[in-house]
Amino acid sequence: MADNNTLHMVDASDGGNGFMKVQLNNLRFIFPSIMSDVLPGKELEAIDVNDIDNVKATLANFIDKMDVKVQSPAIRDNGRYFVGPQASISGTEPINYNVKSSEGKSESDIGLICLFSIISYYALSKFFENYNYVPTNLDVVVDKFATALPIDEIKIKGVQQSYAKRFADYHHLVTINNFSTLVHVDLSFKKVFVDPEGVAAITGLIFDPERLNYRQGEIFDDLIEEYALSDFTGEDILKAGNVLIIDIGDGTIDFAVTNKGIRVPNQNRSILNGVGISAENAIDALRQKYPVIAPMDRQTFIKIANRDKDPNDKESKVYKSFLDEQTSNLERQIIEQVRDFHRALHGQIGMVVLCGGGANVLKTHFHDKFKDVIQNLFPFNAPYILWVRKKYAQTLNLDGLVVRAKVMK
Repeated sequence: MADNNTLHMVDASDGGNGFMKVQLNNLRFIFPSIMSDVLPGKELEAIDVNDIDNVKATLANFIDKMDVKVQSPAIRDNGRYFVGPQASISGTEPINYNVKSSEGKSESDIGLICLFSIISYYALSKFFENYNYVPTNLDVVVDKFATALPIDEIKIKGVQQSYAKRFADYHHLVTINNFSTLVHVDLSFKKVFVDPEGVAAITGLIFDPERLNYRQGEIFDDLIEEYALSDFTGEDILKAGNVLIIDIGDGTIDFAVTNKGIRVPNQNRSILNGVGISAENAIDALRQKYPVIAPMDRQTFIKIANRDKDPNDKESKVYKSFLDEQTSNLERQIIEQVRDFHRALHGQIGMVVLCGGGANVLKTHFHDKFKDVIQNLFPFNAPYILWVRKKYAQTLNLDGLVVRAKVMK
């Protein structure tokens, strides 16, 4: 493979307000959806391309050291950025999704820059793995790509198509700055599919993203145990009638009703709230009580709140208590939405699924209350409630998008 040869890929990306969840060919990455400007004097030390051991070590953990210059007609603010974990410790103000803003994901640069960066570094790492040197140029073609947008964005006329065009209509130039030789990546996308968030999640719950058959196994174990079922697979979701998916994200909560895996018309919506907004409010309250605590991004705050490494982890417990105080409003909104869907569907809901990175933040103190609400709404045959396990909840939309990408013609 010479410098100008082309690497072909099949990719899927769930660009969350809090974290990017990306699958490149068959390899997955999860990292914070943040970036920061690379200012003079803040650059990383360039690694000599002839120091093979150091290059190898850097590319083995490239997700922690992403430093790119992006030039693309799809990007409004082209420039040089640290992306992902390096942006949190760069010494300059991190650029995060503003979850309190009305700006949608389709208009933001953050998801695209984060995605272009991870694809470029992955391509470079595969090249180096095969040829043991750092090239000056790489061409990357994503032959099939699936991604998602919040439901209320995708319902706006033209947004789905215009977002796909941001990927497919241009060549995106990414320069990797970690080495003594700059690496120039020419990135392009051929076929692009944009799914509604939540709907993608149910696809990932029905079908196994690796084998493309009906999903089964550990992801349903909690459901099987709670309802004393002999078995449960993705095929049973297709037989459940109306399925209400509640995808709890950082800045939005997506509610989608599907029947046999297909969206039910006029029964899908988003609300502009999420655990990221709760976390930012919790940070403000925490720092008012403890002014000595330094400013932090919401991803760091949630990580500490959910850490709970041992019974004496006071820091984690205090952070979690502040977060729990803020999520009570979120829980009330979820309950009201469920009541609305119950009325609109005349009580005909066969299953409720709660997923997304925020589901596990709420589960510890919302599980029992939510179950009581459902049982009161459905006095005869209450629907099954599946809280998707932490291991799968954050990546369920990605699972569905991987299925979409693989079956794309």
